[in-house]
Amino acid sequence: MSGQVRRVDQQMASAAAAMLPEKITKELRTRYRQLPVQIRMSGMAATYAYLLGKSTDSDLGRAYRRVAEGIRHHLTTRSGLVDGAKANTGEKLLHALADLDPSVYARASAEVQALAGWLGRLAEARWIATGGDTKRNASRNADGGAQGDADDETPGGGQR
Repeated sequence: MSGQVRRVDQQMASAAAAMLPEKITKELRTRYRQLPVQIRMSGMAATYAYLLGKSTDSDLGRAYRRVAEGIRHHLTTRSGLVDGAKANTGEKLLHALADLDPSVYARASAEVQALAGWLGRLAEARWIATGGDTKRNASRNADGGAQGDADDETPGGGQR
């Protein structure tokens, strides 16, 4: 970095990019895009607990683990809002979050929300860059956006 000042959004984008796997599957793209909403609706601590619970040895589980570790790293080192010595594991971070002052928790939550937003945007960009969604984009562009794809259909065959 050589003394260069970086904007907060640049730091968030960089941190999010480090969390993403090289290959983004359709399912991963969807999960990353849903993360900001999950944080808003369920709260940061509950979402973090969910990520820890989903961290398994599958490809999807490893992606959840990377996000959970990235959030912990951000809160303990990049932002310094949580004492890294008290939160050196995912479970310890959950306990540390429970002990935070409400104003510090709100700031930590806002930062994780921003980080999740970057994850969603970068996952979408990486998905498209590797050829994902090209048929859908081509059909939407050809008719002005009216054409849907299989994801937009209900099990009965109608549109959502």
